[in-house]
Amino acid sequence: MLTYTYKAKNIGGNEFSGQMQGASRREVIVALKQKGFYILAIEPLSKASALFASNTQFGKGISVKDKAVFTHQLAILLKAGMKLTTALKTLSTQTKNKNLRAVISQINNDIEQSCSLSEAMAKHSKVFSRTYTAIIEAAEHTGSMSETLFVLDQQLKKQASVNSRIVSALIYPAFLLAVSILVIAVLMGFVIPKFIELFVNANQSLPAPTKILMVMTGIIKKYWWSILLILSAAGAILASARKNKKFRIIFDSLTLNLPMAGKIIRKIQTARFSRTLGSLLKGGVLILKAVDTAKGATNNTAFRTHISAIEEKITKGYTMANAMKEQEYFGEMTVSMVAVGEETAMLPEMLLEIAEMYDNESENAINSITTLLGPLMILILGLLIGFVVLAILMPIFETSTIVG
Repeated sequence: MLTYTYKAKNIGGNEFSGQMQGASRREVIVALKQKGFYILAIEPLSKASALFASNTQFGKGISVKDKAVFTHQLAILLKAGMKLTTALKTLSTQTKNKNLRAVISQINNDIEQSCSLSEAMAKHSKVFSRTYTAIIEAAEHTGSMSETLFVLDQQLKKQASVNSRIVSALIYPAFLLAVSILVIAVLMGFVIPKFIELFVNANQSLPAPTKILMVMTGIIKKYWWSILLILSAAGAILASARKNKKFRIIFDSLTLNLPMAGKIIRKIQTARFSRTLGSLLKGGVLILKAVDTAKGATNNTAFRTHISAIEEKITKGYTMANAMKEQEYFGEMTVSMVAVGEETAMLPEMLLEIAEMYDNESENAINSITTLLGPLMILILGLLIGFVVLAILMPIFETSTIVG
């Protein structure tokens, strides 16, 4: 059996892409025509390409919001009693995002070739995370697909909301930083050199601020390319070093222990882990598999090592709370809430509460910091511009005094 990738139009005239296996090109064309598709292009994939195509071809341009909408619509259609393949066909024609349409169409094709929904989604790891597919797999075993999809929908919406609020909070400080750099670059590159040339030609004694400004401007004007090269090289070295596992653990450990920022990062990581673990347990996934899968929801390697330690303790018979208690990045509040959840048999619900609590706390902390950052950056920019103006005006005032 060979794998073919194709472009086609459905009855509604919408273009989409997909893959299908068949003994020959003709067999795939016949199968596609039987589904009512008009074929625009069809090409065989090499074995290597077929192995990786589903992960690389259609993963771009699909946001968390797009996935949340798809998940919600699929849940509604399945709850209404529609067959899975029929629901996926319907969504493949109605979804606005063309990349997601292609993914849905390909998932449907895989299901028609005897794949389960979780297996079909797992082929698109850039779109559907390991956590997402693990929850779907659990739902397949428990027979609660539509209910599980509604839970996933809520989690995706929450994730999109948190990400959006954090980005919104950081936009204003980032804008001020960009403006500050631009203003300083224009002053140093075009305005100040003209005044310096004027002062040099006048052969007058210059005050200390003006001399400092002349030296700074001279260095920037003469060695700007070297400065850019050093900064670029430092960035490239840091990016390359982060690919090294040992270095990344050290770097991520430092970020977790930064003053102020470290506490916020720990709360964000705890919220991600707790929300994912709560969703998995609620979906019927066993505790060890759930912890291992939820570990992937965190992007801090140092934090992950602590989750791995929790996983190991659970295999030795520890409760989740006792295992967490021995890890420094989980606070007393988290441990206490997990202990209550275990005692009352409401661990999934308690984990989701922890996630909600830390999301709110981290968002409030970020808002507080960014609220202070704005005025602070304006003050710094004002002081820099004030220093430049002072350095320029002092020689002019001295010249006026001498002339007077």
